[in-house]
Amino acid sequence: MNTINLTTTEFRKNQKKFLDMAANGAFIIIHRGKELFMINKVHPDRMFDDETMMKIEAARKQFSQKQTTTVSTHEELNAFLNSL
Repeated sequence: MNTINLTTTEFRKNQKKFLDMAANGAFIIIHRGKELFMINKVHPDRMFDDETMMKIEAARKQFSQKQTTTVSTHEELNAFLNSL
């Protein structure tokens, strides 16, 4: 994989070029003073590891089966949080 280092000015002048490069697998590193920012392509189905995805799917299943807790007031929220 290519790694491209550039300044914010260079990135602003050629955003399309660098985003296209990221879409094709390059890692874009943008320097702003002492800060570094990275742009790379993210695949929606790989944003989370397998364990996290299993937890998300379990939560979706619970929600679809209405296995949820609803709180309407601060007191109910405090009571729920204290019960955990």
